[in-house]
Amino acid sequence: MSDLRQLLLDAAARLFEAASEDEVFEAVEEGRFPVSHWRAIEENGLVDILLPEEDGGAGVDFGDAMAVARTAGGFALPLPLVETTIGRWLLSGAGLEAPAGPLGVVTAAGRLEVPWPDNVSALVVSGATGGVGWVAASEVEFERGTNSAGEPVGRLREPLSIPPGQSGGLGSGPSPSVLMAAARSAMVAGAMERILDLTVEHVQGRVQFGRPLARFQAVQQMVAVMASHTAVVGVAADTAIAAVETVLDRAGGDATFMAACAKARASEACYEVTRIAHQLHGAIGYTREHDLHRFTRRLWVWRDADGDEGYWQQRVGEMAVRSGGAGLWPLLAEGGNAGAG
Repeated sequence: MSDLRQLLLDAAARLFEAASEDEVFEAVEEGRFPVSHWRAIEENGLVDILLPEEDGGAGVDFGDAMAVARTAGGFALPLPLVETTIGRWLLSGAGLEAPAGPLGVVTAAGRLEVPWPDNVSALVVSGATGGVGWVAASEVEFERGTNSAGEPVGRLREPLSIPPGQSGGLGSGPSPSVLMAAARSAMVAGAMERILDLTVEHVQGRVQFGRPLARFQAVQQMVAVMASHTAVVGVAADTAIAAVETVLDRAGGDATFMAACAKARASEACYEVTRIAHQLHGAIGYTREHDLHRFTRRLWVWRDADGDEGYWQQRVGEMAVRSGGAGLWPLLAEGGNAGAG
Protein backbone atom coordinates (compact mmCIF):
# COMPACT_ATOMS: atom_id res chain seq x y z
CA MET A 1 0.00 0.00 0.00
CA SER A 2 1.37 3.40 -0.96
CA ASP A 3 1.92 6.12 1.62
CA LEU A 4 -0.70 8.27 -0.11
CA ARG A 5 -3.32 5.54 0.07
CA GLN A 6 -2.57 4.94 3.74
CA LEU A 7 -2.96 8.64 4.50
CA LEU A 8 -6.26 8.71 2.61
CA LEU A 9 -7.59 5.66 4.43
CA ASP A 10 -6.52 6.96 7.84
CA ALA A 11 -8.33 10.25 7.24
CA ALA A 12 -11.36 8.49 5.78
CA ALA A 13 -11.63 6.03 8.67
CA ARG A 14 -11.54 8.85 11.20
CA LEU A 15 -14.25 10.81 9.41
CA PHE A 16 -16.42 7.78 8.63
CA GLU A 17 -16.25 6.51 12.21
CA ALA A 18 -17.59 9.86 13.45
CA ALA A 19 -20.35 9.69 10.83
CA SER A 20 -21.44 6.21 11.92
CA GLU A 21 -22.25 6.86 15.56
CA ASP A 22 -25.60 5.73 16.93
CA GLU A 23 -27.15 9.20 16.90
CA VAL A 24 -26.23 9.68 13.24
CA PHE A 25 -28.04 6.52 12.14
CA GLU A 26 -31.01 7.45 14.32
CA ALA A 27 -31.16 10.88 12.66
CA VAL A 28 -30.88 9.30 9.21
CA GLU A 29 -33.89 7.09 9.85
CA GLU A 30 -35.80 10.19 10.89
CA GLY A 31 -34.97 11.72 7.52
CA ARG A 32 -32.32 14.16 8.77
CA PHE A 33 -29.21 14.54 6.62
CA PRO A 34 -25.94 14.46 8.65
CA VAL A 35 -24.93 17.96 7.52
CA SER A 36 -21.98 18.44 9.88
CA HIS A 37 -20.44 15.09 8.97
CA TRP A 38 -20.90 15.73 5.28
CA ARG A 39 -19.27 19.13 5.68
CA ALA A 40 -16.30 17.56 7.47
CA ILE A 41 -15.84 15.01 4.68
CA GLU A 42 -16.10 17.77 2.07
CA GLU A 43 -13.69 20.08 3.87
CA ASN A 44 -11.14 17.29 4.08
CA GLY A 45 -11.27 16.93 0.30
CA LEU A 46 -12.54 13.36 0.06
CA VAL A 47 -15.27 14.20 -2.44
CA ASP A 48 -12.72 15.79 -4.78
CA ILE A 49 -9.92 13.24 -4.60
CA LEU A 50 -10.38 12.15 -8.22
CA LEU A 51 -10.30 15.68 -9.62
CA PRO A 52 -6.99 16.91 -11.07
CA GLU A 53 -5.04 19.35 -8.93
CA GLU A 54 -5.71 22.21 -11.32
CA ASP A 55 -9.42 21.73 -10.64
CA GLY A 56 -8.96 21.79 -6.88
CA GLY A 57 -8.71 18.05 -6.35
CA ALA A 58 -6.06 15.64 -5.16
CA GLY A 59 -5.54 13.88 -8.49
CA VAL A 60 -5.35 10.41 -6.94
CA ASP A 61 -5.77 7.34 -9.12
CA PHE A 62 -9.04 5.43 -9.34
CA GLY A 63 -7.75 2.59 -7.16
CA ASP A 64 -6.99 4.92 -4.26
CA ALA A 65 -10.44 6.48 -4.53
CA MET A 66 -12.05 3.04 -4.55
CA ALA A 67 -10.08 2.06 -1.45
CA VAL A 68 -11.84 4.98 0.23
CA ALA A 69 -15.17 3.67 -1.12
CA ARG A 70 -14.43 0.25 0.35
CA THR A 71 -13.68 1.88 3.69
CA ALA A 72 -17.00 3.73 3.47
CA GLY A 73 -18.74 0.38 3.01
CA GLY A 74 -16.95 -0.92 6.09
CA PHE A 75 -18.61 1.83 8.12
CA ALA A 76 -22.03 1.57 6.40
CA LEU A 77 -21.61 5.27 5.62
CA PRO A 78 -25.10 6.78 5.18
CA LEU A 79 -23.91 9.57 2.87
CA PRO A 80 -23.72 9.94 -0.96
CA LEU A 81 -19.91 10.00 -0.99
CA VAL A 82 -19.32 7.69 -3.96
CA GLU A 83 -22.00 9.37 -6.04
CA THR A 84 -20.53 12.82 -5.39
CA THR A 85 -16.91 11.76 -5.94
CA ILE A 86 -17.62 10.06 -9.27
CA GLY A 87 -20.22 12.63 -10.29
CA ARG A 88 -17.83 15.56 -9.86
CA TRP A 89 -15.08 13.66 -11.68
CA LEU A 90 -17.35 12.86 -14.62
CA LEU A 91 -18.49 16.47 -14.95
CA SER A 92 -14.93 17.74 -14.71
CA GLY A 93 -13.84 15.34 -17.45
CA ALA A 94 -16.68 16.61 -19.63
CA GLY A 95 -15.54 20.20 -19.18
CA LEU A 96 -18.40 21.10 -16.86
CA GLU A 97 -18.34 22.77 -13.48
CA ALA A 98 -20.07 20.62 -10.89
CA PRO A 99 -22.74 22.23 -8.71
CA ALA A 100 -21.73 22.64 -5.08
CA GLY A 101 -22.94 20.13 -2.52
CA PRO A 102 -23.69 16.41 -2.61
CA LEU A 103 -24.70 14.81 -5.90
CA GLY A 104 -26.72 11.87 -7.10
CA VAL A 105 -25.83 9.76 -10.14
CA VAL A 106 -28.45 8.32 -12.50
CA THR A 107 -27.39 5.76 -15.10
CA ALA A 108 -29.13 3.24 -17.32
CA ALA A 109 -28.40 0.52 -14.75
CA GLY A 110 -30.58 -0.20 -11.76
CA ARG A 111 -33.54 1.54 -10.27
CA LEU A 112 -34.24 5.16 -11.07
CA GLU A 113 -34.01 6.38 -7.50
CA VAL A 114 -31.74 8.81 -5.69
CA PRO A 115 -30.82 8.82 -1.98
CA TRP A 116 -31.37 12.09 -0.13
CA PRO A 117 -33.44 13.81 -2.86
CA ASP A 118 -33.99 16.90 -0.71
CA ASN A 119 -30.30 17.28 0.09
CA VAL A 120 -28.45 16.62 -3.15
CA SER A 121 -27.92 19.72 -5.24
CA ALA A 122 -28.01 17.99 -8.63
CA LEU A 123 -28.18 14.67 -10.43
CA VAL A 124 -25.39 13.60 -12.77
CA VAL A 125 -27.03 11.90 -15.74
CA SER A 126 -25.76 9.78 -18.63
CA GLY A 127 -26.62 11.51 -21.90
CA ALA A 128 -28.52 9.81 -24.70
CA THR A 129 -25.51 10.06 -27.05
CA GLY A 130 -22.91 8.74 -24.62
CA GLY A 131 -22.09 12.00 -22.87
CA VAL A 132 -22.81 13.19 -19.36
CA GLY A 133 -24.52 16.17 -17.83
CA TRP A 134 -26.41 17.37 -14.79
CA VAL A 135 -29.89 18.38 -13.78
CA ALA A 136 -30.66 20.52 -10.72
CA ALA A 137 -32.43 18.41 -8.10
CA SER A 138 -34.90 21.24 -7.48
CA GLU A 139 -36.16 20.79 -11.05
CA VAL A 140 -36.82 17.06 -10.70
CA GLU A 141 -40.18 15.64 -9.71
CA PHE A 142 -39.55 12.80 -7.27
CA GLU A 143 -41.82 10.17 -5.78
CA ARG A 144 -40.49 10.19 -2.23
CA GLY A 145 -40.06 7.18 0.03
CA THR A 146 -37.44 5.31 2.03
CA ASN A 147 -35.14 2.44 1.15
CA SER A 148 -34.42 -0.75 3.10
CA ALA A 149 -31.85 1.08 5.22
CA GLY A 150 -34.39 3.70 6.29
CA GLU A 151 -32.76 6.45 4.21
CA PRO A 152 -34.91 8.93 2.25
CA VAL A 153 -34.99 8.24 -1.50
CA GLY A 154 -36.57 9.95 -4.46
CA ARG A 155 -37.82 7.71 -7.25
CA LEU A 156 -37.82 9.17 -10.73
CA ARG A 157 -41.07 8.88 -12.63
CA GLU A 158 -39.37 9.15 -16.02
CA PRO A 159 -35.87 9.47 -17.51
CA LEU A 160 -34.30 12.90 -17.16
CA SER A 161 -33.50 15.29 -19.99
CA ILE A 162 -30.31 17.32 -19.60
CA PRO A 163 -30.87 21.06 -20.13
CA PRO A 164 -28.88 22.82 -22.88
CA GLY A 165 -25.41 23.88 -21.83
CA GLN A 166 -25.21 21.34 -19.01
CA SER A 167 -23.79 18.35 -20.88
CA GLY A 168 -20.49 17.29 -22.39
CA GLY A 169 -18.65 14.31 -23.85
CA LEU A 170 -17.01 11.50 -21.92
CA GLY A 171 -14.13 10.92 -24.30
CA SER A 172 -12.53 7.48 -24.11
CA GLY A 173 -13.19 6.92 -20.41
CA PRO A 174 -15.49 4.27 -18.90
CA SER A 175 -19.21 5.01 -18.82
CA PRO A 176 -20.89 6.27 -15.64
CA SER A 177 -22.66 2.92 -15.18
CA VAL A 178 -19.33 1.04 -15.30
CA LEU A 179 -17.70 3.41 -12.82
CA MET A 180 -20.64 3.20 -10.43
CA ALA A 181 -20.78 -0.60 -10.71
CA ALA A 182 -17.10 -0.86 -9.77
CA ALA A 183 -17.50 1.63 -6.92
CA ARG A 184 -20.61 -0.04 -5.53
CA SER A 185 -18.89 -3.43 -5.67
CA ALA A 186 -16.09 -1.96 -3.55
CA MET A 187 -18.60 -0.67 -1.00
CA VAL A 188 -20.34 -4.06 -0.86
CA ALA A 189 -16.96 -5.73 -0.32
CA GLY A 190 -16.18 -3.38 2.57
CA ALA A 191 -19.54 -3.99 4.22
CA MET A 192 -19.22 -7.77 3.86
CA GLU A 193 -15.78 -7.70 5.46
CA ARG A 194 -17.24 -5.87 8.45
CA ILE A 195 -20.19 -8.29 8.66
CA LEU A 196 -17.73 -11.21 8.63
CA ASP A 197 -15.75 -9.60 11.47
CA LEU A 198 -18.92 -9.08 13.52
CA THR A 199 -20.00 -12.67 12.93
CA VAL A 200 -16.64 -14.20 13.86
CA GLU A 201 -16.54 -12.08 17.01
CA HIS A 202 -20.05 -13.21 17.94
CA VAL A 203 -19.58 -16.96 17.43
CA GLN A 204 -16.29 -16.90 19.32
CA GLY A 205 -17.86 -15.17 22.30
CA ARG A 206 -21.34 -16.71 22.39
CA VAL A 207 -21.49 -19.89 24.48
CA GLN A 208 -24.16 -22.57 23.94
CA PHE A 209 -24.27 -26.06 25.45
CA GLY A 210 -21.09 -25.36 27.36
CA ARG A 211 -18.85 -24.26 24.52
CA PRO A 212 -18.49 -21.31 22.08
CA LEU A 213 -20.58 -21.44 18.91
CA ALA A 214 -17.34 -21.36 16.93
CA ARG A 215 -16.53 -24.87 18.19
CA PHE A 216 -19.52 -26.41 16.40
CA GLN A 217 -18.71 -27.83 12.99
CA ALA A 218 -21.95 -26.61 11.41
CA VAL A 219 -21.18 -23.07 12.54
CA GLN A 220 -17.63 -23.32 11.21
CA GLN A 221 -18.98 -24.42 7.86
CA MET A 222 -21.40 -21.49 7.66
CA VAL A 223 -18.68 -19.01 8.56
CA ALA A 224 -16.46 -20.55 5.89
CA VAL A 225 -19.20 -20.09 3.28
CA MET A 226 -19.62 -16.46 4.32
CA ALA A 227 -15.87 -15.90 4.23
CA SER A 228 -15.64 -17.39 0.74
CA HIS A 229 -18.37 -15.09 -0.59
CA THR A 230 -16.67 -12.11 1.04
CA ALA A 231 -13.28 -13.01 -0.42
CA VAL A 232 -14.67 -13.53 -3.93
CA VAL A 233 -16.52 -10.22 -3.88
CA GLY A 234 -13.37 -8.44 -2.70
CA VAL A 235 -11.31 -9.96 -5.51
CA ALA A 236 -14.03 -9.23 -8.08
CA ALA A 237 -14.17 -5.59 -6.99
CA ASP A 238 -10.37 -5.29 -7.18
CA THR A 239 -10.41 -6.84 -10.67
CA ALA A 240 -13.04 -4.38 -11.89
CA ILE A 241 -11.13 -1.44 -10.42
CA ALA A 242 -7.92 -2.63 -12.09
CA ALA A 243 -9.77 -2.90 -15.41
CA VAL A 244 -11.02 0.68 -15.08
CA GLU A 245 -7.49 1.86 -14.26
CA THR A 246 -6.16 0.07 -17.36
CA VAL A 247 -8.69 1.85 -19.56
CA LEU A 248 -7.77 5.19 -18.00
CA ASP A 249 -4.03 4.58 -18.38
CA ARG A 250 -4.36 3.49 -22.00
CA ALA A 251 -6.97 6.11 -22.85
CA GLY A 252 -8.92 3.32 -24.51
CA GLY A 253 -10.38 -0.13 -24.04
CA ASP A 254 -13.45 -1.32 -22.22
CA ALA A 255 -13.88 -2.24 -18.55
CA THR A 256 -17.56 -3.13 -18.90
CA PHE A 257 -17.11 -6.91 -18.74
CA MET A 258 -15.10 -6.89 -15.51
CA ALA A 259 -17.33 -4.28 -13.86
CA ALA A 260 -20.40 -6.28 -14.87
CA CYS A 261 -18.95 -9.49 -13.43
CA ALA A 262 -17.98 -7.73 -10.20
CA LYS A 263 -21.35 -6.09 -9.58
CA ALA A 264 -23.26 -9.24 -10.55
CA ARG A 265 -21.19 -11.30 -8.10
CA ALA A 266 -21.40 -8.69 -5.35
CA SER A 267 -25.17 -8.35 -5.64
CA GLU A 268 -25.65 -12.11 -5.80
CA ALA A 269 -23.60 -12.64 -2.62
CA CYS A 270 -25.65 -10.12 -0.60
CA TYR A 271 -28.38 -12.68 0.06
CA GLU A 272 -26.11 -15.45 1.36
CA VAL A 273 -23.92 -13.18 3.48
CA THR A 274 -26.97 -11.53 5.05
CA ARG A 275 -28.74 -14.85 5.62
CA ILE A 276 -25.78 -16.52 7.32
CA ALA A 277 -24.92 -13.47 9.42
CA HIS A 278 -28.41 -13.19 10.88
CA GLN A 279 -28.77 -16.93 11.33
CA LEU A 280 -25.56 -17.11 13.36
CA HIS A 281 -26.29 -13.96 15.37
CA GLY A 282 -29.77 -15.16 16.24
CA ALA A 283 -32.23 -12.71 17.77
CA ILE A 284 -29.56 -10.21 18.87
CA GLY A 285 -28.71 -9.48 15.21
CA TYR A 286 -32.21 -8.16 14.58
CA THR A 287 -32.19 -5.67 17.44
CA ARG A 288 -31.62 -1.99 16.85
CA GLU A 289 -28.96 -2.00 19.57
CA HIS A 290 -26.70 -4.29 17.55
CA ASP A 291 -24.65 -2.93 14.62
CA LEU A 292 -25.34 -5.85 12.28
CA HIS A 293 -28.58 -4.53 10.78
CA ARG A 294 -26.89 -1.31 9.67
CA PHE A 295 -24.68 -3.30 7.34
CA THR A 296 -27.10 -5.98 6.18
CA ARG A 297 -29.86 -3.49 5.40
CA ARG A 298 -27.45 -1.44 3.32
CA LEU A 299 -26.32 -4.57 1.51
CA TRP A 300 -29.90 -4.96 0.32
CA VAL A 301 -29.91 -1.33 -0.88
CA TRP A 302 -26.53 -1.63 -2.61
CA ARG A 303 -27.55 -4.96 -4.14
CA ASP A 304 -30.06 -3.12 -6.33
CA ALA A 305 -28.22 0.19 -6.65
CA ASP A 306 -26.41 0.70 -9.98
CA GLY A 307 -27.80 -2.56 -11.35
CA ASP A 308 -28.67 -5.78 -9.53
CA GLU A 309 -27.27 -9.22 -10.38
CA GLY A 310 -29.95 -9.85 -13.02
CA TYR A 311 -29.11 -6.68 -14.92
CA TRP A 312 -25.36 -7.27 -14.95
CA GLN A 313 -25.62 -11.01 -15.57
CA GLN A 314 -27.58 -10.19 -18.71
CA ARG A 315 -24.84 -7.77 -19.78
CA VAL A 316 -22.19 -10.45 -19.18
CA GLY A 317 -24.18 -12.96 -21.24
CA GLU A 318 -24.69 -10.50 -24.10
CA MET A 319 -20.98 -9.70 -24.23
CA ALA A 320 -20.04 -13.38 -24.14
CA VAL A 321 -22.40 -14.19 -27.02
CA ARG A 322 -21.19 -11.26 -29.10
CA SER A 323 -17.56 -12.26 -28.58
CA GLY A 324 -18.12 -15.62 -30.31
CA GLY A 325 -16.09 -18.77 -29.82
CA ALA A 326 -12.76 -17.21 -30.76
CA GLY A 327 -13.31 -14.11 -28.66
CA LEU A 328 -14.59 -15.71 -25.46
CA TRP A 329 -11.23 -16.54 -23.91
CA PRO A 330 -9.71 -13.09 -24.61
CA LEU A 331 -12.85 -11.59 -23.09
CA LEU A 332 -12.45 -13.69 -19.93
CA ALA A 333 -8.69 -13.19 -19.71
CA GLU A 334 -8.44 -9.54 -20.72
CA GLY A 335 -11.87 -8.29 -19.67
CA GLY A 336 -12.40 -6.44 -22.94
CA ASN A 337 -9.06 -4.60 -22.77
CA ALA A 338 -7.21 -6.76 -25.27
CA GLY A 339 -5.78 -4.72 -28.05
CA ALA A 340 -6.43 -1.40 -26.38
CA GLY A 341 -3.74 1.05 -27.34
